[in-house]
Amino acid sequence: MFRGPGRRMMRRRRRRRMLIGGMIVVGTSSAMVKMSQQQAQQIQQATGKSPEDMSEEELNAAMQQQGIQPQPVTAEDQQAMAAAEENDPEEEA
Repeated sequence: MFRGPGRRMMRRRRRRRMLIGGMIVVGTSSAMVKMSQQQAQQIQQATGKSPEDMSEEELNAAMQQQGIQPQPVTAEDQQAMAAAEENDPEEEA
């Protein structure tokens, strides 16, 4: 892809999948979705893609198609995701 002078390459944050308190949390610290392991498997079976490999839009569409309601994200979930991002040497910002 051509990048002219002064153009910056935008880097994408890697989406994560974390197990917190028996629930799956997928995404980044700025955009997380929380669901059960069974719901994550249901999405993967229906789409052929793992929830963490999907864009936010794809994941939301898949959840809607499967009738899956996300669980409320807690402050602890947000802290765990932020800590994981902070401690990842390969994280792109």
